[in-house]
Amino acid sequence: MIEGIARLRETDPRRLGPFRLFGVLAHGGIGTVYLGRGAPGRGGRKRAAAVRAVRPELLRDRQLRARLRRQTARIAEAVDSPFVADALGCELDSEDPWVAEALVPGVPLSALVAAYGPLPEMSVRALGGGLARALAALNAAGTAHGHLQGSDVLLTAAGPCLVGHGLALDSSGSGVSAGRAEDILALGAVLALAASARHPFAGNPLPSAREDPDLTGVPDALCVPLLACLHKVPESRPHPESLARALDLSGTAARPAREWLPDPYLHEIGRFAEAARALIGRRGWSR
Repeated sequence: MIEGIARLRETDPRRLGPFRLFGVLAHGGIGTVYLGRGAPGRGGRKRAAAVRAVRPELLRDRQLRARLRRQTARIAEAVDSPFVADALGCELDSEDPWVAEALVPGVPLSALVAAYGPLPEMSVRALGGGLARALAALNAAGTAHGHLQGSDVLLTAAGPCLVGHGLALDSSGSGVSAGRAEDILALGAVLALAASARHPFAGNPLPSAREDPDLTGVPDALCVPLLACLHKVPESRPHPESLARALDLSGTAARPAREWLPDPYLHEIGRFAEAARALIGRRGWSR
């Protein structure tokens, strides 16, 4: 069983910006992610949210804060995809900076693979199709994810959803083309993990274009598209639209997850969603 939503500790905030906080979703290098609910815009409706408290020392650079604000605004205005979590806003200049996304009632791919093992080929194809379409939507809006890992992929009853986009604090903002190629490399590594329960680069979750990937355990039929993603030459990696077609010709990713995910995965997804609803109620639940 995967660890669920943790209770707030005495040291945790009870509010960040317009969001009331109810529990802890995750801890990461950037900061703690909280389960929250609030109205992100003036006069807007309250929504369930994943609110990330960003460590202030990571935001000392004014240009970095400006870039993150632009990316958040661009995603909120221009990205409309069932495979990408809605951006709800950010506050980066306060003593308690935060970035918020719509709550995705799902479980990280990395946790599910660690607990229940790799996915069958059909499931990996659906997963890859959805994530490639997520990257295509970000690219069309003039941005990229920037640090895609298995923990940024949430599996829900509706299918896969990409979270944590635009939070690559060590990125220089080198452009959509370079960001697209880096995201495709990272996606190849994520799909290799999903298919084999192994990281393809010597066990390192961060992909490296300088190494030859080890796809031991990956079904033969998936090796060709994944090796294309993991190509050492960025320009030789596929565009997300063509990758989505190659992996998921029948559009399985858009179907309910019960049609293509294993039962243990579905059980954990349902358990998380019910726990979140119990804490914040069903109002504001958007997915």
